[in-house]
Amino acid sequence: MAIDFRIRDFFYPQEMYRLRQTLEETQWLSAEELQEYQEERLTHIINHAYNHVPYYRRLFQETGLRPQDIQKVDDLEKLPLLSKDTIRREGKTLVADNARRYHPVSYKTSGTTGTPVEFYLDKGARILEFVYYWRHWNWAGYRLGDSFAELGSFYFLNRDHLSDAVSSWQPHLRRLMVNSGQIAPFRAKELARVIRKYRPKYLKGAASTVYFLALCLKEAGINDIFFKAIFSVNEVLTPQYRSMAESVFHCPVLDSYGHMEGTVAISQCLAGGYHINSDYGILEFNNIMTSSDDGTVLGQAVGTSLYNMAMPLIRYDVGDDIEFFSEPKTCRCGRTLPLVKRVHGRSEDTIITPEGRFITSMFVVPEFAKGIRFVQFVQDSDTDLHINVVPKRDWDARQEDILLHYVTKLVGTGMSVHIHAVTQDNIITDASGKIRSVISSVKHCTDNG
Repeated sequence: MAIDFRIRDFFYPQEMYRLRQTLEETQWLSAEELQEYQEERLTHIINHAYNHVPYYRRLFQETGLRPQDIQKVDDLEKLPLLSKDTIRREGKTLVADNARRYHPVSYKTSGTTGTPVEFYLDKGARILEFVYYWRHWNWAGYRLGDSFAELGSFYFLNRDHLSDAVSSWQPHLRRLMVNSGQIAPFRAKELARVIRKYRPKYLKGAASTVYFLALCLKEAGINDIFFKAIFSVNEVLTPQYRSMAESVFHCPVLDSYGHMEGTVAISQCLAGGYHINSDYGILEFNNIMTSSDDGTVLGQAVGTSLYNMAMPLIRYDVGDDIEFFSEPKTCRCGRTLPLVKRVHGRSEDTIITPEGRFITSMFVVPEFAKGIRFVQFVQDSDTDLHINVVPKRDWDARQEDILLHYVTKLVGTGMSVHIHAVTQDNIITDASGKIRSVISSVKHCTDNG
């Protein structure tokens, strides 16, 4: 789930424009100049972490390192990886003792691959996130103030008066919110009507949600919805998803990869290249594997914050698999930001409701209930949804009712929802041992392309 910007996040126009000018320049720097910029930011973060973050001060002392020992990207290997479990365990010791001066805001990950992680993003990190999106969208011609549509469900679930709404127009943001929980073939004409009414120039959404919207419109014979570009987020963009969206909406899809903690960002340009935003954060690769068959090189993402002073994450084990080139490649777009081949490991199964709606955002629901260590949604028939909850101490009947309430708001009353309190050992894993938060064995029309 991406950061949902609020009005107060726009209170820093000078800082935003200043960083925008900087990132406009850094995308064209030579490899040496980009590395110099990156390492200048790294030195600043390392010194700050040593002087103001208790966890890192202790870590440096235990490893016998000093800030001056970490001056270059390659020097980061001297430090251990920072795991999600460490963040949960260490908690406040990872927060700077002067964090308040940076105006931190608390966030939680969606928990799609495990228990949610709580962290802080400060003013600088939030400005960076906004400017990063601004730059990426500008690659497709976006100008600040252009209208756009965004597919999502959290916005609607968090507002009772809108929970069943198909859409909501936000004139101050020039944003048309479209309820991803209401995407269904029988709503195709209504969805098309609201898009025609507000005429957004761009579309943003999770890859599978964009796909299902396009599929519904296509099956309804609607082919007059045009966007200048689609920005795919949150999931792996499969060839099937891309071709459907581009054919129905008559525009290119620009894919992107990132995570809420804000250490790694990868974005696709119109020439097709997947660029590492090295001026956003530092990306390293762990557990590198090379296929002997075709030479594919795969590694797990490790990221380092370059802007978040309130809670800098250094060598954060993001865990997602990224396929990269064994030798550096250049992109036809002319940007010098490094390239990767593709991102793996973000696809989630989709819940299909009895009336045919596609629910691609089940992972947001646990945020409304307390006492959940982990939750997994399993659909084993058209009308049955099982929810396996690994509870914490404050899980009780009331929290179960809250969870049931919000799940029902998403999937409707036509589906039987069964909630089970289980242990972590009862959580279903795939063949590789990876946990998926949504598992469905229900076949539907999309399985046949």
